[in-house]
Amino acid sequence: MSIWRPGYNDKDTRISQFTTIAPFYSKIPSHSKSREGDAVVSTLVDIFKKFKIVLYQNESLDLDHFYPEPYQDEGDEIKEIGEPFETVKSKKIRRIDLASEDRTYSGFSYFMDGSRRTYKIGDMVLEGKKIYPIVVAQIRAGCTERDSAKKLHTHGELQRKNLLLISDKINSVDFAEIRERIRRTKLAESFMLDVVTYKFNPERDNIPVNSAIATATKLMHDMEINILKRMVASGEIAPGVTDRMLIVDGPLQFIVQDDGKPEFADLFYNVVGVSKSFDPMLPTSDKAKRGGRQIGAELLKLGYGERTPVFLKKNDRGRKFGCWYLRIRPMNLVSNPLEGIIKIEKMATEDDEEGLSTAVVDNISLSLLNEGSPTCYGRDKRWAAHLYPVYLTETLVKSTFESDLVFISKFRRNFR
Repeated sequence: MSIWRPGYNDKDTRISQFTTIAPFYSKIPSHSKSREGDAVVSTLVDIFKKFKIVLYQNESLDLDHFYPEPYQDEGDEIKEIGEPFETVKSKKIRRIDLASEDRTYSGFSYFMDGSRRTYKIGDMVLEGKKIYPIVVAQIRAGCTERDSAKKLHTHGELQRKNLLLISDKINSVDFAEIRERIRRTKLAESFMLDVVTYKFNPERDNIPVNSAIATATKLMHDMEINILKRMVASGEIAPGVTDRMLIVDGPLQFIVQDDGKPEFADLFYNVVGVSKSFDPMLPTSDKAKRGGRQIGAELLKLGYGERTPVFLKKNDRGRKFGCWYLRIRPMNLVSNPLEGIIKIEKMATEDDEEGLSTAVVDNISLSLLNEGSPTCYGRDKRWAAHLYPVYLTETLVKSTFESDLVFISKFRRNFR
């Protein structure tokens, strides 16, 4: 396992490392003799070949570098800005009175982050007709806790899994045998490898690689939901048991895991999602799509310590969310007027059908403003919208990633 350090994740460095390793490993013979009984062991190419599937392991591609990172709220939509989705129905910008508030207060005790790295390692040819990419991924999720002494430490075990993603166009029987053949090897067991399929949906994803990335992200979200379930079951963030709250790094995009039942919202009773990046061109109504108002124009009006009214957002399951924007940095300290603004989401429960409590929203906003200091300035270019405990949690989670070179090389070794 490599130790994460600021500066390591420079993606230009990562991609240049990739292009030097692939040709080297491509020279390894497809069959070799093990020292234990001189038995024949197999590479991925050999395993697929047994099922008459041609696998080309070309130069590895760092997909997180090749495809620019999207806004955290990509695909989001705010319903028309009409009546605010909070108990105070004023449409005016609300200012948190920082002069009279306790600047040491925060209702947040837990911070959760999920992270992934994805790579394309080759292509497979099915029935000699169609080519689909082979993608591998590292997915991680973890949580930290700030104790009464204001010290941050790991809370529970960090969730770790590595994936080999194959198109679901493969014969289901062949896939089951390939998966079993790979998973029972010591190599797969040693680095927690699972083999899964991804489904290419042309209407949603323009290329198959994006479908594979979406599948890896979905499995990462499963890990985060499992952490939340454990914490609610233990009473640590259970509704009616505690007022300690948790921040999820990013929006509450758990639609695949949402079963539509009220109990699912209970998992998020003491949880908010905080996005560092958001789409400033997000339409605030159907009219905006035809040249009307966009959210970025509204956010330019925010001063330090000010927030927008709460907007109503619904997902495809009909689940309601309240979302609002908050400026956590003075404008004279950032280079772009939209820097230093965060987007906050809170899932509505049965008690919030008519809107979130304005007092609760203001209390959450004060806590987030207070979490803005200290900063990770100089260590992360996203510092203006990054909350320091979230930054530390993200750093902890990413420290469990294997280096790109080591991780990719394992898929060119013999599986035994």
